Amino acid sequence: MRFQFTHKLATYLLVLAALGTLISAGLVSPFAVGATILCGMASWFFDPGTRAAAAIERAAVIARVGVVAFFGLCAYQVWLRLPEPDLTPVLSLVLFLVVYKLFGRSANRDYLQIYVLCFLMVLAGAAFAQTFLFAACFTAYVVLTTWTLILLHLRREMEENYLVKHSGHAPSHKVGVSRILNSRRVIGVPFLAATAGVALVVCAGAVVTFALVPRVGTGFALGGAHARKSLIGFSDEVTLGAAGFLSAEDETVALRAVVPRLTRLGSDRDREAELDHFYWRGTVYDTYEKGHWLRSRHEALRTQIDDTVTPQLIREPHTRPKTDPFPPLTATDRQEIDIVGVSAPVAFALDHPVAFEIPQPKIGVMSELRLVPRWSGEVAFQNGFSDSSSPAEAPSELGTFGGARYVAYSRDPFTMTAAVNGRPLAEIPPQIMAPYLAVSPTLSPRVRQLGAEITVGKASAASKVLAVMDWLDRTHEYTLNVTGRPGREDPVEYFLFDRKAGHCEYFASAAAMLLRTAGVPTRYVNGFLGGEWNAVGQYVTVRQNRAHAWVEAYLGELGWMRVDATPPVRPPGRMGKLRQLMDSLEFFWSRWVVGYDLGRQIDIARDVGRGIGVSPAPGAGGEEHWPWKRLGLIATLIAGVMIAWLRVARRRGRDRPGAVSSGLAHQSVGRLYRRCLERLSDAGFSRRPSETPREYAARVSEAGLGAADAFVRLTALYGHARFGRKEIQDAVVADLTRALAHLGPARRAVDGSRAA
Repeated sequence: MRFQFTHKLATYLLVLAALGTLISAGLVSPFAVGATILCGMASWFFDPGTRAAAAIERAAVIARVGVVAFFGLCAYQVWLRLPEPDLTPVLSLVLFLVVYKLFGRSANRDYLQIYVLCFLMVLAGAAFAQTFLFAACFTAYVVLTTWTLILLHLRREMEENYLVKHSGHAPSHKVGVSRILNSRRVIGVPFLAATAGVALVVCAGAVVTFALVPRVGTGFALGGAHARKSLIGFSDEVTLGAAGFLSAEDETVALRAVVPRLTRLGSDRDREAELDHFYWRGTVYDTYEKGHWLRSRHEALRTQIDDTVTPQLIREPHTRPKTDPFPPLTATDRQEIDIVGVSAPVAFALDHPVAFEIPQPKIGVMSELRLVPRWSGEVAFQNGFSDSSSPAEAPSELGTFGGARYVAYSRDPFTMTAAVNGRPLAEIPPQIMAPYLAVSPTLSPRVRQLGAEITVGKASAASKVLAVMDWLDRTHEYTLNVTGRPGREDPVEYFLFDRKAGHCEYFASAAAMLLRTAGVPTRYVNGFLGGEWNAVGQYVTVRQNRAHAWVEAYLGELGWMRVDATPPVRPPGRMGKLRQLMDSLEFFWSRWVVGYDLGRQIDIARDVGRGIGVSPAPGAGGEEHWPWKRLGLIATLIAGVMIAWLRVARRRGRDRPGAVSSGLAHQSVGRLYRRCLERLSDAGFSRRPSETPREYAARVSEAGLGAADAFVRLTALYGHARFGRKEIQDAVVADLTRALAHLGPARRAVDGSRAA
């Protein structure tokens, strides 16, 4: 392989691997990725010395001005987003500089600057990595970095220090560098394979270090994963038209859940059919004002949380019957939920959640995840210090958080309902239901008239709900292409009388207002509908394109019941086998890499210890018992293996050709040689640092010192014993000791017994 081509190819692959880490973290737009790849491919042909490179060199001033201008634009974009700066403009600048340097690869420093920019890209990707793709790109980056740095060093040595010396007196001159760079003999496949192997060993060591070294950083300080992506429609205010339109094509994973009820079904087809009826309840709103759903924040509507038991039970005040029965959790749907891509701290669960179980804070985690009440049966999460004894305060506004892992228990109001779920409407104080019956003043009287016409002759709340749903299904159609502007007219009124087409937000809002005009309390709910079954990982993946809105209506003794007035639509497609595998890898990455903390390390170490019998096992009464017999057996086996290994190593040492005898005579030769060096040093005849033992012995002989011939013999035997591993007889060492007694000036004799 030609050296120059190999170095160039490795550099471009390094840029591609670094770009892959950014893609895996979702930090750059598809336009930026495409522009970087296309410009990078074009720069391949701009090698130094070509006409294209010469044209770039002539336009160097213009290019530098463009770089400065682009830098100013990125800095301005960052400034606009203060005090919460956005990383996207900075990464756009980095990508721009990478492409700029690829077009100007004229010196070694240009390659080095490209490598530094790639490192910055990987650093940003590592901070926000959400998928398993990062691990693959990072491994490729490590291998390619090893190649490129070694090749860069070799290239620099060739271009700057490669000289040919003709003779001792002839002047040196540089060899033609181009001929060397195009040589096929500098590197080859064995070199690339060996360096790649070293890099992979480094990666394996990094994985082991990650698994064993106590976790610190964001996981240590905040106690878990930190999602960067945000979903639309789960804030404190919902604007009609935004969430339904923008989330339709977004395949961002919102949450993943393990639902035991699904795994007990017979086939994947049955699971997918059951999934179509899964409603993941999220945020709840009670006040409508001209296209906006808000919360009245009425304290009487505050969700009640019983945190004295585990799992924590949740209730809605005033709407429960006085006996307040609570079903056993064995009769509910259990879900193990991982929030992945939702930045609002909403406790999602299947409709209707009745209890939540949050894992205990792990050892070493400075904060813990708490469940806090909001309104209308909605609960949220809050990060608090684990050593705080004060109760968690309910947040007035939904902030941001980095994801959560918890267990929820739900009771479907249709399949698990009973006649004691609610109280008759007449028994509830009017001020409690007032927010759920309020009709926006921006709606004209014709909306009230329409509600009365639809529900005429319907006495019960349930019959009114069915009448409204039937009317919307007959007169309106579902569409994501919401065109036209209502102007000053209320969006719901415009949907009812003019447009007559819309998505779930409009159907839910219209149903809520029509039912309120008929005296049925309602509230607006945002969440998700359905999901995708992953047969590989045996869990459910819910993406943002599953975002949905519906209504909950209060039906007296039946309590709050789900009302989905949106016409049935074709759900998004299912995952294929390959996509299921990739999603399973992302699930593994999210749980065991992004969310890996000190607590998980301790749990794994404890499980492994119990498996091999080196940690205590829990007893029947909760106490821990040490398996002393098993520990003794393991210690005995380890000691036996070590003794056997030492005996084998000693036997191999004795059987090796040219091995030293058991008397270790070569050590006596070494001690005698060192004593002679000390003797000569005392006589002012020290060995020079640049001298070999033979050169030193020759100088001692030429100086005419006493016993110089014996020292020459000792030097030869010392070399044979040390480097040739020859066996030296004890008698020979004794003769040399006597002969060297008068080495050098006779100030003191070398003690033969000590030397031996």
